[in-house]
Amino acid sequence: MIAEIDSRRWLRIAVTGCVQGGKSYMGYVAPCLYHIFEHGESVVLGCPSMDIARNKWNNEILPAIQAIPRFRDQLPDVGAGSRGGMAEEIAFKHGPKLKFMPAGGGDAKRSSYTARVLVATEIDKYDTAGQASREAPPIVQMEARLLSYDESERQVYVECTVSIETGAIWQEIKAGTDSRIVVPCPACREWVTPEREHLVGWQDAPTKKAARRAARWNCPACGAEWIDKVRREINQRCRLVHRGQSIDAAGTVTGEVPETDTLGFRWNAFHNLFWSTAAIASAEWTAARAPDEDAAEKEMRQFYWTIPWAPPDFDQTPLDVAAVRRRFAHYPKGLVPDDAAYLTLGLDPGKRVSWWLVVAWWPDGRGHIVDYGTIEVPSDSLGLERALIAALRDFRDRVYTGWATPGGQPKIPDQVWIDSKFQRNVVYEFIRETKDHRFRPAMGFGTGQQHAQWYNRPKKTGAIVKFIGEDYHICWMKKDRVFLIECNADHWKSWAHRRLSVPLAEPGAVTLYHGSNNEHTTLVKHFDAEEEKTEFIPGKGTVRKWVRKSRANHWLDCFYNACAAGHLAGVRLIAAPQPPPQPQPRPSQGRGEPYLDLGDEPWLPLRD
Repeated sequence: MIAEIDSRRWLRIAVTGCVQGGKSYMGYVAPCLYHIFEHGESVVLGCPSMDIARNKWNNEILPAIQAIPRFRDQLPDVGAGSRGGMAEEIAFKHGPKLKFMPAGGGDAKRSSYTARVLVATEIDKYDTAGQASREAPPIVQMEARLLSYDESERQVYVECTVSIETGAIWQEIKAGTDSRIVVPCPACREWVTPEREHLVGWQDAPTKKAARRAARWNCPACGAEWIDKVRREINQRCRLVHRGQSIDAAGTVTGEVPETDTLGFRWNAFHNLFWSTAAIASAEWTAARAPDEDAAEKEMRQFYWTIPWAPPDFDQTPLDVAAVRRRFAHYPKGLVPDDAAYLTLGLDPGKRVSWWLVVAWWPDGRGHIVDYGTIEVPSDSLGLERALIAALRDFRDRVYTGWATPGGQPKIPDQVWIDSKFQRNVVYEFIRETKDHRFRPAMGFGTGQQHAQWYNRPKKTGAIVKFIGEDYHICWMKKDRVFLIECNADHWKSWAHRRLSVPLAEPGAVTLYHGSNNEHTTLVKHFDAEEEKTEFIPGKGTVRKWVRKSRANHWLDCFYNACAAGHLAGVRLIAAPQPPPQPQPRPSQGRGEPYLDLGDEPWLPLRD
């Protein structure tokens, strides 16, 4: 990074990184000293206020000057800046001046001064004009001090902790080279940039100490695990890659450098070797359990991972996370209530981990989360497709074992809905080989889904649509020879969330199995990973949509699928008139359509 700054091909340099990672030194102090002492030219130092300027001088700039004898000798003996003092302007013995230019105060404070070099810190705090100002924002006024020089001669350095997407530093970086630091994986030899999601192991730890012990990094390319020693070694071999460029296994960077005058780059906690992996995981574990979740998440994003904070909008159906964790029933983990009428299971497959959740239902819409967990998918050793279908087969055995009841007779789920948006062909193959009406592939549609497609509710059944439920339907996929459930994810997420706010013991309330106070912390985090909002969509008017706040939303997907599956099994919040009895469907003869076995659902229409 220092070498790139020193290449002299950039007129603007924008820097952001995690706190305590050298950002201020490399983006503010070093450029200032470089131009004053190596080039003998004056520098304008932009800052939010003179109090911050004084702090920067006393704690960062002056100690750096005093540490180098030939720099120290140029400090003034009398007047401003002598004997460790500080003023808005400091003249050094060899001629150049250091001009502090605060964003606060009147516009006149930022006028009537000329220089070629501007070095500005914390620019997001003064990238807009104050209400009393008739001129441009302070940062623009500061840059105006350089206008007496040709554009090709001006030099601007800006640095800041990233704030929001529209903040000045993030915009500078994205409009510039948007460069990233890459490191070589010892296992696959790919050059990668680890981010927040690649710090693993700490999430399910019961204590902070356990989180520190379990923390490790996963290679973004191959998933190989890196301990702290490996992380340190590969960081020492890092490269800088600009937007649009690539790097091969030998470390050769190819591709054109973006046509921009701005070198813009960031680094995150992975690259900060002042912090151990254990320390970063400790901070994550603490933030995940903080009373003020928004403040904790903002701190992690801005100070550790160098990504913008997205302030939460108005939430139509806010979820009280602390209250949900306390929705205990007296049933222990894994026990199905004797009087529950139905049992449904939602499963969300993943590359290395799959998630599942089991709900027991009473006919009036009351539900009880009996059990939930994860399934390991050994894709690194078996390959993704083989590993996933093997994991599904193993879990099928667990389903057929059933869940215990007080009476001693195990209860097998009536419906098992498997989300098929990931590795659809593998899920379909598993469904075909299982040949059991309990297991059904499901596909969610909605504005918050991966492909953001609207759910289209069919009006009637026919050759393709075989059954229409409440914002879901079953359709025959002739090519794949499976019956697929297409579901309105937005509707059923709303339905599922409302179940978690209904008073206990009331119709429609969902409870959790009994456990410790922190038993369901991670589960409820998944439930709260998305929020419902209203938005005006041209052509559709005001609509409700679900917006993802966190990528860890897998148990929410399992939950809403289990809720919709409960409706198919017979759960009704409002009792509906019973339809007239219909004869049991018979196996298809000669049409290439397999018998859709619906078990105890003889009323379900399958054909016109």
